[in-house]
Amino acid sequence: MQISREMLFAEDAFFPACHASTVLPMEHGLVLAAYFAGTHEGADDVAIYLSRRVEGVWLNPVKLAKVAEVAHWNPVLMPIPGGARLIFKVGRTIPEWKSWTMTTSDGGVTWTKPAPIPAPGESCGPVRNKPLYLSDGSMLAPDSVETTQSWRPRIDMSCDYGATFPAFSWIPLPEEAKAGRPVNPASQNATRPDLPDYITGKGAIQPTLWTSGPGKIHALLRTSAGYIFRSDSEDFGRTWCTAYNTGLPNNNSGIDLAKLEGKLYLACNPVSGDWADRTPLVILRSDNGGKTFSPFVTLEDQLMDPRIPEIREGRRTTAEFSYPAIVAKSGKLHVTYTYLRRQIVYREITP
Repeated sequence: MQISREMLFAEDAFFPACHASTVLPMEHGLVLAAYFAGTHEGADDVAIYLSRRVEGVWLNPVKLAKVAEVAHWNPVLMPIPGGARLIFKVGRTIPEWKSWTMTTSDGGVTWTKPAPIPAPGESCGPVRNKPLYLSDGSMLAPDSVETTQSWRPRIDMSCDYGATFPAFSWIPLPEEAKAGRPVNPASQNATRPDLPDYITGKGAIQPTLWTSGPGKIHALLRTSAGYIFRSDSEDFGRTWCTAYNTGLPNNNSGIDLAKLEGKLYLACNPVSGDWADRTPLVILRSDNGGKTFSPFVTLEDQLMDPRIPEIREGRRTTAEFSYPAIVAKSGKLHVTYTYLRRQIVYREITP
């Protein structure tokens, strides 16, 4: 196995903090990576930045989008005919998010002017992870809705390569009855917090998708329950089974998955708990369609951030390696992730 490790930019050279990267390998070795950066997550000065890897070298970051003096969030890159599309969120708080988009046809050198995605889906499209293209050219975008009371995952649908998302489907959660929502008839665990498929806390968000055959789509979900949950669709993502517990640990932080040569590669923090530590960061591999996963490679394993005191405000402060993005292309895995909230790391892995 071959694996590289590259920093996209020098620490403290361009902004104090960055997070939530997305990666898109293109032709001739070109790689695009986007992320949000500024004073800190949620600050009004946070904008969307882009880094380009040209002939093995990362060029300096470029501020790509700043459409309002409020925080920008969670960019997602995706291929489209003739180039690439970027979708990102704008809003001071998550319930206020609106989706914006822009495209490039020259490998990320120039971009169209950012434009809001029109109604009926003003906050639609991928919320953090890359979309899934189906055999007919349609797109499934992993989305979720976050309020102060609950989190609910859904899948948004597009037939114009992410320019609009006129339809969506909910992924039912087994605890839907908690908030007075209709209970999916297939879920017998909806009011049973003693059963393993009950999701404690707010719910589930940020799906990551893959397909195993015509019409067969699968999703893994970040949750507040301490474990990754899964849902499956047999009809091209139009309807989904009630989410169920995989037993894989989840720290209520972002996950992402890529499929390469029939194997699944899941990037995650293998830590169980609601808002638990975001270290270590690993990739797990499944050879049986996601039924089980085993260790593949450890990306980062460092307990403390050397620049932050061990005890701050009475709490232990750990290092953070989080929000991985993983894409398979031409026999390789391309991975980016947050490194101590101050840098973005890129790894190219040839299994």
